[in-house]
Amino acid sequence: MGRRWLGSGQFGRILLYGSSRSVVEALLGVRGVLLAGILGPEAFGIWALFRLALTYGSFAGLGLLRGLELEVAKARNDSDPDRRMAWGRTAAGCVLLTFGTITALTCLAGFLAPEAWQRELLWAAAAGLLLERLAFYGLTFMRASGSLSQFALLEIVQATAQLVATLALGYLFGLTGALIGFSVAVVVGLLFLPGRVPLRPELHPTRLTSMLKIGLPISISQLLAAMLATVDRLVVGAWLGLAALGHYAFAVSVASVGVSAALVVQTVIFPDMYRRLEGEDAASLTREHLERTIRPFVLLLAPLAGAGILVLGLVVALLLPRYATALQPAAVFVFTGIAQGVVGLAIMAVVAAGRQQVLPLLTLAALLANGLLATGTMVLGLGMVALATEAVAARLAYAGLVVMLVARSAAAPPLATAVRILWPIIWCAGATALASRLMPPLDIPSCTIALAGYLVAVAPVLLTLVHVLRRARPVNAA
Repeated sequence: MGRRWLGSGQFGRILLYGSSRSVVEALLGVRGVLLAGILGPEAFGIWALFRLALTYGSFAGLGLLRGLELEVAKARNDSDPDRRMAWGRTAAGCVLLTFGTITALTCLAGFLAPEAWQRELLWAAAAGLLLERLAFYGLTFMRASGSLSQFALLEIVQATAQLVATLALGYLFGLTGALIGFSVAVVVGLLFLPGRVPLRPELHPTRLTSMLKIGLPISISQLLAAMLATVDRLVVGAWLGLAALGHYAFAVSVASVGVSAALVVQTVIFPDMYRRLEGEDAASLTREHLERTIRPFVLLLAPLAGAGILVLGLVVALLLPRYATALQPAAVFVFTGIAQGVVGLAIMAVVAAGRQQVLPLLTLAALLANGLLATGTMVLGLGMVALATEAVAARLAYAGLVVMLVARSAAAPPLATAVRILWPIIWCAGATALASRLMPPLDIPSCTIALAGYLVAVAPVLLTLVHVLRRARPVNAA
C-alpha cells in the first residue's frame, strides 16, 4: 500500500489532538473524582441517574447528527461553503424542535413527580438535555468541516467550565448546585458557537431525510449500545440502592478512557476516510482501517489502561477511602471502555461499507446477553466484581461481532481478524486482576511492585505492538 500509516499527516494530528483530548479527559476525570467526594455515594448515585437520563434522551435525535457529519465531511470536496452551511441549518432546526419539545414535556413531568429528588432530577435533565444537544450539534459540525483546532479549543473550554462550575456550585449547594453547574458550563461553551457554526434553523425535508437515512440505523444501534453499557448500572441501582449505584458509577467512570481514546482517533481520521469514499474502494479502506487503526489502538491502550488502574488504586487508598470497595470492579470494568472504543472505530468502517443496517441486530443480541447475565449475577449474589466481569465479556462479544462484520466487508477472515484484534484486551485484563490481587496497590511500595509484575505479564502485548509498528515503517517510507 502506498499510503502512509493512518494517512499522510494524520498520525501527527492524532498526537496533537490526543494531547488536547488528554487535557479534556483529565479535567473531566478530576471533576468526577472530586464530585464523588463532595456529594458522597448516595447523591453521586443520583448524579449518575442524571447522566443516564441525558444519555438516553440524546437518542431522540434519531441519529441526525451522525448523518450530518457524513454529509458535511463529503461536502468539503465542494468549493461552495454554502452547501455545508445548509446541512448545518437543517440539523440545527431539527435539534431545536425535537429537544425543545422534550424539554417542555420533561419539565411538566417534574411537577408530577412524588419525591423532591425526582423533581430535581427531571428539571435538571430537561435543561441539560436541550443545552447539551445544541452544544453537541456545534461540535459535530466543527469537526466534520475540518475545524479541528477550534473543535479542540472548544472542548477544553467546556471541560474547564464543567470542572469549575460543577465543583464550585456542588461544594456550596450540594447536588442541586452540581446539577445547576452542569447547565451553566454548557452555556459557556454555547457562547463560542456564533460565527463558527450555522445557528439559523430551518427544516429542509430532503436534507433531513438524507441525514436520517444515514443516521437512523446507527442511532438505533447506539441506543441499544447505551443500554448495553448501562444495564448493569440500572441493575445495581434496582437491586442495591442509590449508595451502591454511586460506588459502581465511580468504578464505571474509569472505563471512559477507552471510549475517549477511540474518539481522538475517530475525530481525526473520519473526515478524510469518508471523503476518500468518493474515489476509492470501500473494501480496501476498511481493510486498512482494521490493520492500521483499530489493531494498534488496542495494542497500545490495553496495557496502558491496566497500569493506570493500578495507579488509581493507590490514589483511592490515600485520598478517597470511601470508594475503596469500588476499586476491584474498576480494575475489571476499565477494559469495557477499550472494547467499546473498538466498536466506535469499527462503526466508521461499517458506515463506509454501507452495512450500518446490520448494527442494531448485533447490538440487540449483546444487550440481551448482558441484561440476562447482569440480572443473574445479582440474583445469585455474586457481587460487583462478577458484574463487572460479565460486562467485559458482553462488550468483548459485541466488539467481536462488529469487527467480524467489518472483516467480511474487507474480504478478510472474520473470526481470525476479531481474535487478532481483541486478544490483548483479555490478556491485559487478566494481568491487571492478577497484579491487583497478589499485591494490592495500597501504598507506594506495593503499587511499585504491582506495576513491575504487571509490566512483565503484559510483555507479549508490548512485543506485538513493537512488531506492528515496525511493519508499518516500510509503508511510511513508500
